[in-house]
Amino acid sequence: MARILGVDPGLTATGWGLLEIASDGTARLRWNTIQAPDGPLSDRLTYINRQIQDVINRHQPDEFAIERPFVHKNVRTAVMLGQAQAAAMIAAASAGMTVHEYPPRQVKEAVTGLGSAEKTAVKDALVARLGLSEIDASADAADALAVAYCHYLMTGANAALELT
Repeated sequence: MARILGVDPGLTATGWGLLEIASDGTARLRWNTIQAPDGPLSDRLTYINRQIQDVINRHQPDEFAIERPFVHKNVRTAVMLGQAQAAAMIAAASAGMTVHEYPPRQVKEAVTGLGSAEKTAVKDALVARLGLSEIDASADAADALAVAYCHYLMTGANAALELT
């Protein structure tokens, strides 16, 4: 079974999605959104880091994938998103996991076939590709599931299933 934790970092809301795909191809999903409290930046980053550590400890993923923040025209926004990404990456690295980064366009293309796809199209494609009736997740958590699925498609995680 491949167990991949995907993360969509954000200072206000960080989505996480755990994708488990069994050798028979059936998928099991778990997800949630980490709502960082208002307050100093250092407190928010610590909160994100600890929550991701908790997710890793509870679910014991085999792989960790994270969306690389989109470089906005606003440099301040890009730096802040990078800090949220770093908080999550440190949690994974502290757990001894290798961190795999994917830009948003690559995630969208892997899941939908179109790098400029809208968020709703990504969610719909996940539902179709995983044979689900729906994914009742926040946009952040759905994006995190898409990151996990992108990693599954881009790496040997899916090839390992074919050998078992």
